[in-house]
Amino acid sequence: MDDYNENLKLDSFLNKDDSNQKEVNKRQNSDNSIDFTEDKSFDEGNKTVDLDKNISDDNLIYEIANSEISSLKDVDDAKELTININDEPTIESLNERIPKVYIVSKNKKAIRNIEKTLTNEHYDLVGISDNSEEALYFIEENLPDIVFLSLDINGKKNGEELGKLINKLDIPIIYIFNIEDNLTQSNFIETNYGFIFDEYSTNEIKFVIKVALKKHTSNVKTVIDVKSRMTKKNIELGIEKLYSGLLLVLSIILIISGIIAKNVTFLQWIIFIPSVMMIFLAVISLFKMEEPKPYDKPPFVSIIIPAHNEQYTIEDTVRSIVNMDYTYNGKPNYELIVVNDGSDDKTGEILSDLKKEYPHLRIITRKPPKSGKGKGFVLNDALALSYGSILGVFDADTWVKPDFLTKLIPYLNNPKVQGVQCRVRMYNKDYNFLTNMQDVEFSGFGNILRAKDNLKFNGFLGGNGQFVKKDAIIKAGKWDGFAVTEDLNLSVKLLISGGEIRYCPEVSVYQEAVDNWHDFMKQRVRWAMGNFETLFVYFSRILTCKLPFYKKVGIIFHISNYAFNLFIFVGFLIFILNIIGWFVLHIPTVIRMEAPLIIGIISAVGFFPGISIALIRDDKKYLKFIKDLIEYWIYCFHLIPLFFITMWDMITRVERRWAKTTHKGIENEENKNQRLEGKNEKEGYVN
Repeated sequence: MDDYNENLKLDSFLNKDDSNQKEVNKRQNSDNSIDFTEDKSFDEGNKTVDLDKNISDDNLIYEIANSEISSLKDVDDAKELTININDEPTIESLNERIPKVYIVSKNKKAIRNIEKTLTNEHYDLVGISDNSEEALYFIEENLPDIVFLSLDINGKKNGEELGKLINKLDIPIIYIFNIEDNLTQSNFIETNYGFIFDEYSTNEIKFVIKVALKKHTSNVKTVIDVKSRMTKKNIELGIEKLYSGLLLVLSIILIISGIIAKNVTFLQWIIFIPSVMMIFLAVISLFKMEEPKPYDKPPFVSIIIPAHNEQYTIEDTVRSIVNMDYTYNGKPNYELIVVNDGSDDKTGEILSDLKKEYPHLRIITRKPPKSGKGKGFVLNDALALSYGSILGVFDADTWVKPDFLTKLIPYLNNPKVQGVQCRVRMYNKDYNFLTNMQDVEFSGFGNILRAKDNLKFNGFLGGNGQFVKKDAIIKAGKWDGFAVTEDLNLSVKLLISGGEIRYCPEVSVYQEAVDNWHDFMKQRVRWAMGNFETLFVYFSRILTCKLPFYKKVGIIFHISNYAFNLFIFVGFLIFILNIIGWFVLHIPTVIRMEAPLIIGIISAVGFFPGISIALIRDDKKYLKFIKDLIEYWIYCFHLIPLFFITMWDMITRVERRWAKTTHKGIENEENKNQRLEGKNEKEGYVN
């Protein structure tokens, strides 16, 4: 603190952090547990000052000043916020509106120092008072740009109580302290704009004033930006409602009119488009993928786990991830950040116990009202605190094998590749029909991503097991906290900007499949909403971006698959109806489908090649292969009601929210170990 008092220059704070950042990047084991809303703490940027710590007033002020400067450094336009307290006033600065300053204090020494500084800096001292009622009346009438406030003042209210009232007027406050003030028991830090002691020099006071004004300007800009984003999102929500309504009405009209006319030939032509695409992707998936090139020096990786009420699964997930063997020079080359997003179960307790065992585990705790706003917001908080150049996202029910990162990270060793997605499988697939079908489904997704990888790395990120370069995330505007499926949203932003996304089939994340239809439909409605949301918002940008035409088609096909699936399975229903009519009712054709034979055949079989190849890759036995193929076809009929439920929910919803899937965990330890050891799963790089 002595050095700080002797030579208080902001440029030393703003510029010396290049070396600090290099040191931070070297850290591979972190002991940070960061609480964004913990009581009796002051939080700015990446630091937390705990007022309950037994520290001196000088050190407290020093830590707060450091936090203020760190928060300023995070602002996008750093040049705009650069301050040099030794600069002389310029003609331009003198022509700007002079800030109005008001002082509420009975500390004569502090008042003299402040007055001297204001005179030298050409600020406008609009008044001085030592009475809370008089001061509040003046401030409400005149609205000064900044207020200096002592804790010990005359009147019915003390400085702390008056500060809360001034804060409601959105006026920055700089508190004046003396050595008798008991800072550790005070809640004055709600305002967070500046702090001085009564013996501060004019240079030091000048510094604090400039920081407070810049900080306030930054905060106002942030509020304006948030309001602007909210306005934009409300416009997008209106567009989504309009397009959802139109798509719902059009789909109902097409289907009902075809049934009434007893002719759905048009349906065969609609189905023909995605059927050709599915057959094409199935064929492309048979080709050998481009093998990745290992890094000379493996990059440091930050793994993020959003966790909300995950008491049943979070411990196994953390233990699985911290046991990965991704190292450099004999030390772990990754960090694990768990974001406890407003959990009200035992998640926090479990994480605290795990931290005792794994000191390098980093925990971020988000509490209401900040928590529960969206997975994208959770990920962005972790992004701001991460050290890695690559960020990975896992769900809180994830299990991985020790070699996971070692095999996956090389897929990012290409300047054009910005992200990679691994395989996703279900560790409880044998629980019932529904869990098994989800495992088959994700096997099919993996086969599609393999094909897209062969088409010049045109893949997509999933919510679990996605890894993206940090600079690409920031350049894309970070994760969209308002998006229902932030992973798909980020994927499209990366792709339309010219980035590439790879698929890694060598490793898997094992997650918990939903074991009941009620929760399953809630999950899938959310996924479908995310797809349509992305389609409606980004459709025009996809068409006008500079990507090759086939890539544009691939993106649109991927994010519109729920609409195509509706017609595919309505077509199957009509086919079944005609079969029943033929064999049971002896009616030649209940509803006609009169497209050319080749169109009809392709439309009918397009669904099967891709999933068949995926099942063969999983080394299914003959009978198991047939059983899973038929059951999966039956399972996919849920896509019909899913479409209509999704459209209705999109039309009637009033906001976008993160509706997470509930994870129950499993009790069978032997089953878990078998899956992690790969005894129930053939896993490998099949070409």
